[in-house]
Amino acid sequence: ASGDKTVVESEEKAEEECNQTENQAEAKETVEDNTDETTDEDIAEVEPTSAPQGDDDLNEMEKLEALVMKDIEDTISTLNEEYELLLSEIDTYEKYLEDTERVEAFYEKLYNENLMLCIRMREYSVDFAEIILVSDKSFDDMYADLENIYDCVYDDAGDDIYDEIYDGILDNMYDDYYDGILDEAYDNAEYGEWLDARSEEYEWWLDCRSDVYEEWLDFRSDVYEFYLDMRSEIYSDDMEKANEVIEDFVEDIEDLK
Repeated sequence: ASGDKTVVESEEKAEEECNQTENQAEAKETVEDNTDETTDEDIAEVEPTSAPQGDDDLNEMEKLEALVMKDIEDTISTLNEEYELLLSEIDTYEKYLEDTERVEAFYEKLYNENLMLCIRMREYSVDFAEIILVSDKSFDDMYADLENIYDCVYDDAGDDIYDEIYDGILDNMYDDYYDGILDEAYDNAEYGEWLDARSEEYEWWLDCRSDVYEEWLDFRSDVYEFYLDMRSEIYSDDMEKANEVIEDFVEDIEDLK
């Protein structure tokens, strides 16, 4: 009876902690709401000219957008394949106890891959800006083209990373291990060993999920700030300061590596 009570208390505590971290996801909507407001308040909209976009510039933009999406797709696909392999080879409680280091190592890899992916997204933002600045277009057209940074990197790429890693693989790991294999082993496992293994698994999952979310949020904030700064300088017809914004952001990105 004492053991059952401890399990219940442990389950309630874990559920409460899990619900707290789930609330982080609400910040995603808050960020998007706030940034939409900032765009409207901080920078007046500029009516684009009727001049058509050059075929060469459009082609470069399209190629870069495709590269961004392919990078995310390839990274997520590889992570999913590796996780499926891990799950197929560690699919029982006994195998889990024998090879916990592999599970922990996958959490570490998941975080590192997410970190490097978010760094590359910042670099793609710079690529977009550089293509725009050398396009020989009017300031009005360059201003309009900067929307590619927001639409492709901040919005589309940001959503994909969140959905596929934070809300995807990590949710699957929680369901498969903490709430799956380990939970189902309770009736037949030695209680102390089971409790330690399940508590450790939850800690790994929670730490990785929190770190992944924090890095995702930082990447989106950095890209959005870069996007606003570029719009501000182009709106002011100041090419020199626009280039300085790029140089400063490149330095910031290098500091993350």
